[in-house]
Amino acid sequence: MKHFDISDWADYARGTATEADRAAMETHVNAGCRRCNATLAFVNRVVASTRADGLYNPPESVVRCAKAIGTMLRPQRVPVSRLVARLVYDSFSDPAPAGLRAEDRVSRHTTHEAGSFAVDLRLEHMKGSPVATLVGQLTNRQEPEGTLAEAPVMLMTSKDIIAHTVYNRFGEFQMDYAPSRNLRLCVDVAPDKRIELSLSRLADEMAEAPDAAPPRRRQFRQGRTRSRK
Repeated sequence: MKHFDISDWADYARGTATEADRAAMETHVNAGCRRCNATLAFVNRVVASTRADGLYNPPESVVRCAKAIGTMLRPQRVPVSRLVARLVYDSFSDPAPAGLRAEDRVSRHTTHEAGSFAVDLRLEHMKGSPVATLVGQLTNRQEPEGTLAEAPVMLMTSKDIIAHTVYNRFGEFQMDYAPSRNLRLCVDVAPDKRIELSLSRLADEMAEAPDAAPPRRRQFRQGRTRSRK
């Protein structure tokens, strides 16, 4: 008994086999060939799985993020102008209220300026947690009420990208990351312009911040009240 090759059964399952071949193959499997029936069943599963993948539409946010990352990783034909941001506000310079100094979550708010742009950042890290959170917003100081074109944001070490996202039309973004050294944030503001700011000192100071002593509790003693004569 002549058996058909798996490539022939693949053509049969995909509907590309000739009419003569299809008739011969159907006659063959209907005659009870176990080997070819098993091959046909396997090929049918593969074809069904492939067609199902083709019908799947990934979420729009995932596609947008993938395209943004691909654009950033693509070799740059035009030199990218880097805007180095300067720190203009740091919440660590403000004394925290006494009741907040004993919290387990360390939070830091900073504002950076680069050209006509400002970047507000909030770093939060629960003591002992392997993951920290970075929340930020990019604004154009010349057009504070305007909307922004969505663009990628990357958190990097010396060479590696450890977290990435895309800011929305309001310039808002958020990402979780594993605390590392030599961190820098890269925010695209145009195809040929990028803001870069270092987070190394900020993150290191947060990690090394000593625990303040918990606030003292006032104790009230109950005593007898003497009546005035």
